[in-house]
Amino acid sequence: MSTIRESEFNREMKKLVIPSVLQMLVGNSFSLVNMLMVTSLGDGAVAVTAAAGRISFILSMILTAIYGMTTYMTQYYGKQQYSLMRATFGFMLLAGISTSLLAFVAVWSWKEPILYLFIKDIELLPLGMQYVTIMAFVFLISAIRDAYAQALGSIGKVKITLYVGLCAMAINIILDYGLIYGKLGLPKLGVAGAAWGTLIASSVSLLFLFVFIYSQSYYLNIGVRELFTLPLKLRKQVLKTITPLVFHEGMWSIGNMLYAVAFGSLGIAALTTFQLANTLQGYFMMGIHGFAYAAKVMIGQKLGQDRHEQAQDYARRFTRISVIAGIISSVAIIIVSPFMSSVFPHLSSEVHASLSHVLLLQALAMTAFFLNNVWIVGMFRAGGDNLFTMNMILITTWVIALPTVFVGAYMLHLPLEWVYGLFLCEEISKALIGYRRYRSQKWMRNLVGNVPDSPSTAASL
Repeated sequence: MSTIRESEFNREMKKLVIPSVLQMLVGNSFSLVNMLMVTSLGDGAVAVTAAAGRISFILSMILTAIYGMTTYMTQYYGKQQYSLMRATFGFMLLAGISTSLLAFVAVWSWKEPILYLFIKDIELLPLGMQYVTIMAFVFLISAIRDAYAQALGSIGKVKITLYVGLCAMAINIILDYGLIYGKLGLPKLGVAGAAWGTLIASSVSLLFLFVFIYSQSYYLNIGVRELFTLPLKLRKQVLKTITPLVFHEGMWSIGNMLYAVAFGSLGIAALTTFQLANTLQGYFMMGIHGFAYAAKVMIGQKLGQDRHEQAQDYARRFTRISVIAGIISSVAIIIVSPFMSSVFPHLSSEVHASLSHVLLLQALAMTAFFLNNVWIVGMFRAGGDNLFTMNMILITTWVIALPTVFVGAYMLHLPLEWVYGLFLCEEISKALIGYRRYRSQKWMRNLVGNVPDSPSTAASL
């Protein structure tokens, strides 16, 4: 029986992890190529994109929380309740579009004071405002595209999003090269060219996704009416589940924005180092994102089928994988960190020195990063354990890490490396609390119960 279960686990995991890891590779290569091209313009250009990146990060995290509705989609799909799966997606898409519209208005109206939180250099502010103005439109397009991508991923259909991502990355690289440097007959726009490249590539990728889904009648080819078909009772249930997740992701992303404010107070070089470290961390963590995604889908489907013993077995396997992958990634970071200065030759010597030190600190905490990702984004979210993760974020980010980082940066005026070490306290404390929750098994819940398949039938309950 154990051999059969292991074979089933490996088969399902490979089917989900490999396309997801490739998709993460594409997404992170997207960010890394953008960063490589912008770094040639100097520390100030990287600082501008870092500030804009913090703004978009907050929105992306809130949208990720809204996309927590895919937990229901996964469990409905596991029970073959496809009508409710589509109705849940319609509700999620509507919520995502509404949220991105609010963010667009907020950023458009207050972009200067928002940017001033990160950039104290008055000469860089106009450049930042120009960049953010263009990126505000990316928010709207990405919200729709990512809703479809997340929904497809929640039911194990990731290949189409991978292909679309590859096309978008190719378009973005070509446009970045042309618009930043004035090549290929395109105007030379500098940092703004990177924003235009992202906007055009995002628009084309959304168009490709729409053409495929609606021409092939592929799972999520919903119409306008299906945006509103989820019964009121189920809408309330979904909102009750994701509200802590929205608060969790919102508070965590605001916390990450404040980290950037603290590092920005140490100077442009420190903010540039922080941004580069985050980008490289995402690159090193792309594999574990694939396993977290697989854990969410595989465990979520087992929970929806009331197969708790198998879900528990899967959770143990994913935890072991996270530890092994974390150790391997730590060693890889230690090996490559001395060579990072050659990857970013146009940056200052101060950034080169601090980035090497920060990456070594990052390597020491990488296993904690990996475990937190698989537990929180994968397992806990599969069981809708969002209230617990919200409380955990409030403690680890807002009670432990943020106060110590601000004390270190503003009061003690510690060197960048020491402040980054304080920043890592969040992940370490999160791993300790997360381990206890993982062992308790309180996160293992069936969210969909015995709901009838038809939305109209469900509405009568």
